[in-house]
Amino acid sequence: MTLPRFERTLGCKDALAIVVGCIIGAGIFRAPASIAAHISDPLLILAVWLLGGLFSLAGALTYAELAALYPKTGGDYVYLKETYGPLTGFLFGWTKLFVERTGTIAILAFVFSEYLGYVLGLPSFFSKCTAIGAIAFVTSANILGLQYGKSIQNLFTFLKVLAITSIVCLGLSLLPHESREVSALFQPPQYSFSSSLISGMGVGLIYVLWTYSGWAEAAYVAEEIREPEKNVPRAIIGGLLFVMGIYFLINFVYLLNVPIEEMKQSGLVASRMMEKITGPVGGKVVAAFVAISTFGALNGFTLTGGRILYALAADHTLFSRLAKVHSKFHTPVPALLMNGAFAMILVLTKTLDQLMEYTTVAISIFYALAGLSVILLRRRLPDRLRTYRVWGYPWTPLVFVLSMFLFVGNAMIRKPWESIWGFLLVAFGFLLYRISCRMKDRENLLKKNSQ
Repeated sequence: MTLPRFERTLGCKDALAIVVGCIIGAGIFRAPASIAAHISDPLLILAVWLLGGLFSLAGALTYAELAALYPKTGGDYVYLKETYGPLTGFLFGWTKLFVERTGTIAILAFVFSEYLGYVLGLPSFFSKCTAIGAIAFVTSANILGLQYGKSIQNLFTFLKVLAITSIVCLGLSLLPHESREVSALFQPPQYSFSSSLISGMGVGLIYVLWTYSGWAEAAYVAEEIREPEKNVPRAIIGGLLFVMGIYFLINFVYLLNVPIEEMKQSGLVASRMMEKITGPVGGKVVAAFVAISTFGALNGFTLTGGRILYALAADHTLFSRLAKVHSKFHTPVPALLMNGAFAMILVLTKTLDQLMEYTTVAISIFYALAGLSVILLRRRLPDRLRTYRVWGYPWTPLVFVLSMFLFVGNAMIRKPWESIWGFLLVAFGFLLYRISCRMKDRENLLKKNSQ
């Protein structure tokens, strides 16, 4: 009897929608105010956005080679397992699913519920119920078939790109009179690069890298993409380049319309800008944009998250019951259910700020290791066919690895206890791995005795 398998129903455009839709969440609406709190010069703010985009592009180029080399469900779980062995793969899968991914889903559900409640005028106590309902809805849709998850992703990616494009166009066409002199706003810096300025740019870069996260999502569904050796790299690189362009444009428009001091206090800079252009209705319009954007990202991370857990479960006895594809829907139903249930638990037990701290540092160590995988696999498997090779090798992977270590180091200095907590959760994975190995040994012994 043939076991149910994934079906290759995603084209390049679908994979591109997953990448773009997962990158563009709430970050582009929230991060600019946080960045302005640490950097007071418009040129330097744009420079940080450009630098963060280039670091992310180095990662995308690096992952594109890995995705073409191993076009399998699970993405970087597969790359780490193939390079460093099953223990590293297990620790990544455990950390990704039960520390970072479900935390990200919970954050997106929180933000969606907050802004939907603001648009509809709902009382604040509905927030957690709405968040849980959103997780339940996207989980159910992705269980019933990839065509449903794909359709939601394509629709909401289109809507969020349309929303950001509208903000950019309005911001450029309806500039206040005092902002029309662009050259006066972006004057050459009149200061030296002090340690405090460099530190502020480093903090700003953390927010930028967080806002760009999501560019590797197409790799997790590689077995469901047609011609994955070609289309996964195209989606990862093309999606990130597209987002880099619109992120740079929207931040340029923010800076033209909202003074730096006002930006620091405004929270949602886009709302403040739209209120200045269109009046009070502008705030609600942007809140609707944020709700649309976060819901699309919520669906995308749910779709891909189930595939990571499936790949982990297929290799390790502890989670083996989750490694099943539904015979009718061709989706990893048990993995999606576990993914959604754990995210709901986080919504019920954590606040938004706690979740932001809960998901930050530990996973970046594994991203750095994945970046190094390109170099190690080139040496270990020099004759292996590679349909895509990373541009600028070996410097591009090394730049990405360096950016991840800088990210981790800065975060550990700023949030030492939260970082320690994250690493303790990773360490707990060692215990789970040993339990899984013993279960596998016992299973093999029983099979041997029964023969």
